[in-house]
Amino acid sequence: MIMRFSKGERGYFIGIGGVGVNALAKFSLDLGINVSGSDEKINSLCDELMRKGATIFQGNDVFCHKQKEYIENADFVVFSSAICKDNPQLKYAIALKKEIFERHEFLAKVSKLFGRTVAISGTHGKTSTTAMLAHVLAKNDKKFVAMIGGESVDYSNYVNTCLGAPLEDCVFVCEACEYRRNFLAIDADVAVVTNIECDHPDCYKTIDDVKSAFATFVQNAKSSIVPSDFSIGEKGVGEYEVFDVVYQNKDGKKRFCLQKDGRNMAVKCDDNSYDFCLKDDGDYNFHNALFAIACANALGVKVENCIESLKSFDGVKRRFEIVGQLNNARVIFDFAHHPSEIEAVLERVKTYGKVAVVFQPHTYSRTKAYLDDFARVLSGADVVAIMPTYPARETIKDGVGSDALANAIFDKFCKNDVYLLKDAQSTLDFAISTLKSCATILMLGAGDIYDLKGSIATLVEDVKLSY
Repeated sequence: MIMRFSKGERGYFIGIGGVGVNALAKFSLDLGINVSGSDEKINSLCDELMRKGATIFQGNDVFCHKQKEYIENADFVVFSSAICKDNPQLKYAIALKKEIFERHEFLAKVSKLFGRTVAISGTHGKTSTTAMLAHVLAKNDKKFVAMIGGESVDYSNYVNTCLGAPLEDCVFVCEACEYRRNFLAIDADVAVVTNIECDHPDCYKTIDDVKSAFATFVQNAKSSIVPSDFSIGEKGVGEYEVFDVVYQNKDGKKRFCLQKDGRNMAVKCDDNSYDFCLKDDGDYNFHNALFAIACANALGVKVENCIESLKSFDGVKRRFEIVGQLNNARVIFDFAHHPSEIEAVLERVKTYGKVAVVFQPHTYSRTKAYLDDFARVLSGADVVAIMPTYPARETIKDGVGSDALANAIFDKFCKNDVYLLKDAQSTLDFAISTLKSCATILMLGAGDIYDLKGSIATLVEDVKLSY
């Protein structure tokens, strides 16, 4: 049977706890599709689905007779890009000749149901930008579906204000990841590029390869929102005095300029200037917000209404998320897993006092490709501890492990306060003991370091802290 997004169809999702696949499963449920699936861990995102009627099994690599029945009865199967091709559930679906979609393929198919698609790409900031855009559209009563590549405080990873409305009259907002050039599957009406660096050295040989992929992504779209210097180079995530983006379509260009005067921010557009503030006033958040404003404006929201809406934006989990404090030491979790992102976060806390960083490298290939850059930026912290590498889809043969990074920090930058951690428990013990001597502990990484949040939160004061 060819899937038609019809009520009563049955979909099986492998890796259903991941934010991307999970959002697709939630959308399928909203369409009346019977959803089932599996994940290695039953997390809060899985719980949300099960409360809505989905059937979810724990375990992807080994599956029971009941799971086989669900795959046998499925009209289609969707799997996460993190799932290996030799996964037994995926192999079973292939053997049954089911209609099978990798996450990005299913995302592209979903996007074609809508009147307009906004696809937000970029090496850094796309999740925050997507969440901000969703927040603005919701506050201004727009009909849209948004799939956020993280968990926003207000909306989790999925927003749907289209229930009961024809999808062809609605907007689809999604993140478009450059991993393996997957974003080229999306036929975007508005293509957004926040910045360009090489974050996937396992997929791209050079920065020129990365730029070429992003250029193709923009060229394939009907209109674009990009940094004004997009054609000549990449944009970092650090501080700036003036930053502008350009919305371009067949009718011409429109420029949005962000100006900084000390801690004061303003947006200029069409010769008008608007004062601008955010709850989380990190410089890179204003950068992300400018893209969200340009997107929302392209969808019919006035600039002043965008700015007013963003005043109430509460942020995204794992993006400079302050858990609390113990003995006046702040504990902050952040998704930073690339040298530029780590450098930006460290720059932000440099006035906080003595800083300790607990970093979990994400993939062996990325650690190997940017070993010296990781060592350089991490050496800027007062104390550094390296967790075991989060492998994702890789093995140690694909690069180097956390021990190589710890050695590089010690050897190349002569830093004595660097520690190599063995596991989650030793990480927790280190963080708690270090709280006694540091003003801030940064828990950085895109892997399962965030699983420690609950344990740390029980030991620190749950208080509201200003940024």
